[in-house]
Amino acid sequence: MKKKSMILFITVTIIALVFTLLVKTVDLGYVASTGSVVGFSSVNIPFAERFAFNEIFYKVSEILGYLAFAVIALFALIGLFQLIKGRSFKKVDSDLYALALTYVFTIALYIFFDKVLVINLRPLIVPGDLALEPSFPSSHTLLSVVVFGTAISECGKINKSWVKGIFTFVLSILMVGTVLFRLFSGVHWVTDIVGGILWGEALMALFQLFSSLFQREK
Repeated sequence: MKKKSMILFITVTIIALVFTLLVKTVDLGYVASTGSVVGFSSVNIPFAERFAFNEIFYKVSEILGYLAFAVIALFALIGLFQLIKGRSFKKVDSDLYALALTYVFTIALYIFFDKVLVINLRPLIVPGDLALEPSFPSSHTLLSVVVFGTAISECGKINKSWVKGIFTFVLSILMVGTVLFRLFSGVHWVTDIVGGILWGEALMALFQLFSSLFQREK
């Protein structure tokens, strides 16, 4: 399990890295409306022109983002409950530690692309902002894939199949919905969304690796 998880993490991470490099270097095009440059311009620019800013889709994607944070808070409360009940950190489910570490790496990745390596700027200035902001990868897409995806994985521990099915279905809808609403809200390039999915999958693979490592040590 540990070896498979490591291979999966390395493979998906390499794919995400290669895609990021391509977005940074391939088919660069000047965006006259913002004065910025974007990779895969032959795809990104026409899509952005076709799907302009949609305030409803944007607000829905923002709400779904808050739901992702609610899921994180729920896992934190579960961990706190287990800690208080068991009176020992060893009594806390090892997967909760794996989740916490994965969330930390998610934040670190977001900061890296937002402050250190800026790939793209948004195709427009979002209402409420004063200037164009970094947009690769889409943070909402990244967050939804990581949080809802890992939550779906944790649903595997639920004994009752019908309960597991309901939670899995709802979480899947939330994840896919966030990605689609963000894509068609007009605040990201297509490659921002794809990048969010790929890096989100890499972080999900990292969670699986952490989970296998912690279970082995336990």
